[in-house]
Amino acid sequence: MAAPPPPPAMWAPQKEGVDQILQLLTEYRAPGANQQQMYQRLQQCARIPDFNNYLAAILCDGDGVQEEIRQTAGLLLKNNLKTGWETTAAEYRAFIQRALLPALGHASKLIRQTAGTCVSMAARAAGPAGWPDLYPALARCVESGDANHVDGALDAIYKTCEELNGRLDVDVPGLQEGSPAGLLIPRLLTLMANPDSATIRRRALGAINLMVPCWPESHAKLMDTYLQGLFQLALDQDNGVRKHVCSGIVGLLYRAPEKLTPNMREVITYMIDRTNDGDEDVALESCEFWAAFCEADLERDTVETLREFTPKLIPMLLTNMAYAEDDEEVLQAEDDEINRGREDSDKDIKPSFRGTKDKGGGLGDGGGGNGGGGGGGGDDDDEYGADDDDEASQWNLRKSSANGLDVMSNVFGDELLGMILPIVEQRMRDPNWRLRESATLAVGAVSEGCTTGLTPFLPQLIEFLVPSLEDPRPMVRSTTCWTLSRFSRWVVQLAFPARPGDPPPATAEQGKMFFDKIINGLLRRVVDHNKHVQAAACGALATLESEAREDIAPWLGPVVTALAQAVHAYQRKNMRCAFDAVSTLAECGGDALRSPDVAKALLPPLLQKWESGGDAQPDLYQLLECVTAVCAGVGLGAQEFAAPVFARALHLAQTQLTLREAEIRAGANNTDFSYVPDHVICALDLLSGIADGLGNAAEALVAAHADALRNVIVACVSDPHSPGVRRSAFALVGDVAKSGAGAHIIPSLPQIMECAAANLKPNMVMAYNMSTCNNACWSAGEIAAAFPAEVVAPYAQTLGASFVGVLQMQMIQRSLGENAAIALGRFAMRCPEQLSAGFGELLSPWCGALRRLRDGVEKEHAFAGLVKLVQVNAQGGVGPGLVDMMNAIASWQYVRSAELHANLMSVLRGYEQLLGAEQWGQLMNALQPAVQRKLGNFASTNQRN
Repeated sequence: MAAPPPPPAMWAPQKEGVDQILQLLTEYRAPGANQQQMYQRLQQCARIPDFNNYLAAILCDGDGVQEEIRQTAGLLLKNNLKTGWETTAAEYRAFIQRALLPALGHASKLIRQTAGTCVSMAARAAGPAGWPDLYPALARCVESGDANHVDGALDAIYKTCEELNGRLDVDVPGLQEGSPAGLLIPRLLTLMANPDSATIRRRALGAINLMVPCWPESHAKLMDTYLQGLFQLALDQDNGVRKHVCSGIVGLLYRAPEKLTPNMREVITYMIDRTNDGDEDVALESCEFWAAFCEADLERDTVETLREFTPKLIPMLLTNMAYAEDDEEVLQAEDDEINRGREDSDKDIKPSFRGTKDKGGGLGDGGGGNGGGGGGGGDDDDEYGADDDDEASQWNLRKSSANGLDVMSNVFGDELLGMILPIVEQRMRDPNWRLRESATLAVGAVSEGCTTGLTPFLPQLIEFLVPSLEDPRPMVRSTTCWTLSRFSRWVVQLAFPARPGDPPPATAEQGKMFFDKIINGLLRRVVDHNKHVQAAACGALATLESEAREDIAPWLGPVVTALAQAVHAYQRKNMRCAFDAVSTLAECGGDALRSPDVAKALLPPLLQKWESGGDAQPDLYQLLECVTAVCAGVGLGAQEFAAPVFARALHLAQTQLTLREAEIRAGANNTDFSYVPDHVICALDLLSGIADGLGNAAEALVAAHADALRNVIVACVSDPHSPGVRRSAFALVGDVAKSGAGAHIIPSLPQIMECAAANLKPNMVMAYNMSTCNNACWSAGEIAAAFPAEVVAPYAQTLGASFVGVLQMQMIQRSLGENAAIALGRFAMRCPEQLSAGFGELLSPWCGALRRLRDGVEKEHAFAGLVKLVQVNAQGGVGPGLVDMMNAIASWQYVRSAELHANLMSVLRGYEQLLGAEQWGQLMNALQPAVQRKLGNFASTNQRN
């Protein structure tokens, strides 16, 4: 990645530059302006090295400029800081930081708050130690006594705590109090007790609450002061203060429950009262207490304290779970019932975000697949029956109450049924549909925690719930879909017994009958006329698909037909739900999907959507994500469609990359900002899906487009701006290598491997780039597995060092560590001589990761590399790492490869001879007894456990 250009020693804005940007901002805000085009021009300007400095100057020093224009400059600055801080030169960063601080005390509240937003984003990007001047400046502001400075500082502190997830407990060199939290908490405690201003009390308390999870040990005694402050504000007249009191108590449950334990009865009583508070925000915040209480690390005696309150609490939660008369969600669903087929409006469509495509991760034979990209149907906490895309479907008291009941049922179990079932039974017969719906929701909420107690009633419940799918009220149909999905695991286990202790065959037949009723009922709702019900049915079907997996095969025909009909008929908002259900089926349906008939049913309506909407349609990446899942899932069944889809996906990527290059050349003068990184990502993912699905049959496609494909891959793995583009490009590299078509990318291996190593440098192994690091690791390992030693050898030392560096890092993502261990083993398997010199250094971290791998081909490859290194440099393994090697070998449950098993036996015997009896005995004594036994029996007990 190119380093930012060196800035001048002291930057200052030029009048001509300020005027040009002000003109752009003015045009952007002008009535009737093409805001999308203007915004794209402003985004293009972000590539100018000092553009953000001009935005900061306009926001903070733009006297005489309209406040709205200054605010727009600040919001653009915030967005640019979020993505471009790392590539901003140090002197430019310093200018922005210096400019923002005085603006926190500006006379205009709009300017203060916008500056606070930018401060929080810069603080997040720099980290607590990267802007040491910030926190003393904020402390001075809150102590200044000036209303504007206090207001601006509290706003900035709160937003900074949000951006940093409260992590202000980090030591900052030169800060007398040690950490920003240590500096700010005492001052905020003082403001929390301010008798004159509820706004100051509210903001100070809100900021402290965010720091509670990371309260610094150096200020532990102040937590008592904080707790006393919460109690003193418990009955504050300001609703916002009471809301933050409830939030603070919930935070203490997780961070320091022992502080609340002496007064727990009083706290529970207070929270019950607040759950009935006249202010809905206070009631909602207090209702979060019940789930938090059950999830917190409390002594059993303390947990038992809640039991005596359940007779009062449970009915209250059930009451809160009924829809209010004016609930916006209900009004929308009922309106959809009347106005069937009405077109979605733009305001109905909420933004959505791509899942990451993490590859590999040591998942044994199932490893190497796309992770995080589809389905999602298995989320049991799916908004308590709500449509996630619905603007009205925000977290509210009804959902919080259901969540509280859900979590409490996991603690108190079946004993709650005595309080719940009489109310549920009464409500299920009630003519008021709101009460019937709340009873259905309650059954779903306790479905996991009270499974044992509900089991005798489940046949009756299923018989009641399935007809409720036909209820005339859309919210009853919708919630019934969700509640049935909560019983998916139970029904699947009943219908498809697979393990000792599972239901007997007669019961299995009953289970299949239930499964049939549920899936057919859900399929009818998938094609419901009501959009709200459609969304709930698709989510429930996705959950059932993910639980049933390949057992769904006998119902595959009706499922595919209903989903194809949904793709054909749904409007834009619910189309995403249909895509999700199709993707989940493709990822979970198993071998039954690998059929041309399935491909012919699902791909034509999806490809027709692509054809009719073109490459500029707003939901292109969701559509292509679904096409990708289907192509990968149906495998060779998609061969009829593969060639044109592969060509079109490659063309989409090429077109976008051409636009990117044109925009870079045009700079700020470009008015046609049409490059969309997400379109490149979904095109790359689709190419990956086809290569993965076709396997060896992909070779002809790759060969036909080899030059263009290599150019796209090289351009994307080296993209300096988008981690997502790099991530998907590395996934494509690995899938092409796996498919047997890897020979066609060999000419570009130097660039690909250089970029892989660059993405594994310590400064790149960051949260924002983690999936890219993961896929870079995985793809390098797939290349090593696919190519002979002479192809891999030139990259072994550089990438080997990168893998070791990853393994030596603390607190890395598990999948990244596993992929690094596998990739290192594959390189060692091909060219151990290049890695043998550092064998002793890499052994401990490598074997620590190897022992966590699941048995399978990837683990076999990794251990084959270990064997090769031992054969080349056995002496290098003598040392502290040898204990880790023994633990890693003992981690095998069953070594399927007879050759590898024999080689591992040779390793054990070889070290026993090399060390001699005395040192070998000392080594064995350093191991856990279970490990000793496994190694002692390794030769004779290589059988499945």
